[in-house]
Amino acid sequence: MDNNSNFNVGEKIHTLRIQKGISQEELALQAEITPAYLGLIERNKKNPTVKILAKICDALNIKLSDFFSTDIEVIAAKTETDLLTEQIVYHISRCNETEMKTMLTIIKNVMKFKGS
Repeated sequence: MDNNSNFNVGEKIHTLRIQKGISQEELALQAEITPAYLGLIERNKKNPTVKILAKICDALNIKLSDFFSTDIEVIAAKTETDLLTEQIVYHISRCNETEMKTMLTIIKNVMKFKGS
């Protein structure tokens, strides 16, 4: 992707999907959209809403803010652990205080069961 050109959402989704070895069908299923619609987005025939783009990013295990980085290598260089940590933090941050306390209890119980 050329840094001097306009940001190309469809091309970026396509590039990230290929880099991660995910088929169009798999990504569409995970993002809760049809493969045909994803194809239109990747070919720049349709522009996704922010909500759809967030679902696509979630399915690609990247933060929405990282999606708009022009340095594709930075996104690709993140380890699976980095991506999982970001996803956990992202999802927990969307919880209310009661849900966060429940999540913390679950995590503590899993760690206790695991013997850590």
